[in-house]
Amino acid sequence: MSPVAKLPSNSVLAEAGADCRRESQLFAETLDPVFRTTMATPERLDDFRASLATYFMGPALFFAAEMLGTTYRFARDPGRIARSGLDLIFVQVTLDGSDMRTVNGETMLVEAGDISLFDLSRPMQAETQHCRNLTLVLPRRLLFGKDAQTDALHGLLLKRSTSTARLIGSHLRALFADLTDITPDEAPAIVTATANLVSNLVAPQIAERSLPSPTVRGAVLMEIRRYIEQSLALPDLGPEHLCKVFGLSRASLYRLFEPIGGVTDHIRSRRLRAAFDMLVDERKRTVGEIAYACGFSDISAFSRAFRHQFGMSPREVREMGERGPLALGSAEKQAAASVHDWLRIVSAL
Repeated sequence: MSPVAKLPSNSVLAEAGADCRRESQLFAETLDPVFRTTMATPERLDDFRASLATYFMGPALFFAAEMLGTTYRFARDPGRIARSGLDLIFVQVTLDGSDMRTVNGETMLVEAGDISLFDLSRPMQAETQHCRNLTLVLPRRLLFGKDAQTDALHGLLLKRSTSTARLIGSHLRALFADLTDITPDEAPAIVTATANLVSNLVAPQIAERSLPSPTVRGAVLMEIRRYIEQSLALPDLGPEHLCKVFGLSRASLYRLFEPIGGVTDHIRSRRLRAAFDMLVDERKRTVGEIAYACGFSDISAFSRAFRHQFGMSPREVREMGERGPLALGSAEKQAAASVHDWLRIVSAL
C-alpha cells in the first residue's frame, strides 16, 4: 500500500545557536514577497525564537508563525506591493501575545483571539515582541468573487469577544490541527468551504465599512478607481486623462493616490493584474491581444513590465494556466520548495 500523500510544506526556525543569524535571515527572506521584516538584536538570546511553517493547499497557503524574544517589525509598502504583484487576502487569528498594526493611517492593537483581515494590494505595518498566529492566505476571487468591491476589508478587525471571531478562530485552529493529515486531493474542497465560511461571516462588517465615505476625498478616490478598472483598455488612460474626466488638477489627483502608491503605478499595476488574469482565463487570445486589451501598445515593454511585476513571463503564466493550478497532484507543484513560488501560484487563481 502506497503512503498517503501529504501537503507540500516548508519550515523555517531561528533560535539560539551558532546559526542564529543565518536562520534569522532565512526567516526574513521567506516572508520577503509579503513584508520587509526586521528584527532587533535580542537582549537575551535564550529567549529568542522565530518560526514559520508554510503549507501549500493548492488554492491557498497556510502559515503558522511564532515570534518571541525581541522586537519584530513587518512593513508592506507601495514599492513591495508593486514588485510582488500579489493579489491575496490574509485571514489571521492571533493565538497568543499581540501586535500593534497600522492600516489606513490608523493604529490598532491585535490581541489573542482576535481575527484580522488584510489585503496585500494595500500598505500596512506591524510590530510585536511576542506573538503566535495562524494565517490562511486566499486569492481575492475565491474569497469574495471576481467583481466584488473589497476595499473595506483591509484592516478589518474582529475582536475575540464577538461570535464571528470565535467561529472563524476555532475553524482555523481545527484546520491547523489537521493539516498533517489533509491530502492534496482533499485540500481544494476544504479551502473552498473555509473561504465560504469566512466570506459569509464577515460580509455584514464589510458592508458596514463600505458605506459611502463622509469625506469628498474618499468618495472621489473610490469613483476614480472604479473608472480605472472599467477603462484599462484605453491607451491614453493616465493622469492627464483622469484630470480631464474628473475635473481635477494634477496636484489634487496625485494627493488622492499618494496613500496607495501613486496614480501611475496604480494604473500600471491594475493593467498588469488584468493581463495576468486574462492569460490564465482566456487561453484562446494571444499574448499580444491581451496586452493591447489591457492598454499596452508595445509588446516588448509589456513583457518586461510583466516579468518585473510577477517574476514570470506572460508565456510562463499562460503555460501555468494550461496546466491547471488547482490540480495539486502535479509533480512540479509537489516538488515546489519555494514559498515565493507558492504565493505566486495562489495569487494567479
